[in-house]
Amino acid sequence: MSNAVSVTNYDPPALPGLAWIKSSKSNQQQLDDSIGLAVTPAGGTAIGITTDPTQIPLIATKAKLTAFLAGAKAGEFDHLV
Repeated sequence: MSNAVSVTNYDPPALPGLAWIKSSKSNQQQLDDSIGLAVTPAGGTAIGITTDPTQIPLIATKAKLTAFLAGAKAGEFDHLV
């Protein structure tokens, strides 16, 4: 079950009209501290910094995002935060 929340007021010009979500752990009242995710029309996952819609979001394939999330769940990136 997903606890992700919708990101309002974020519509980067490089990928307009996507339905963006962010972690429920992010600040829900504002856009700060948020990394947003959205499914692209081609089936990839867009990853954007919701505080700066001028930045072009990164597009990841399902396989790449799955590998990254598996590593994150295993703690491989804990030293970065």
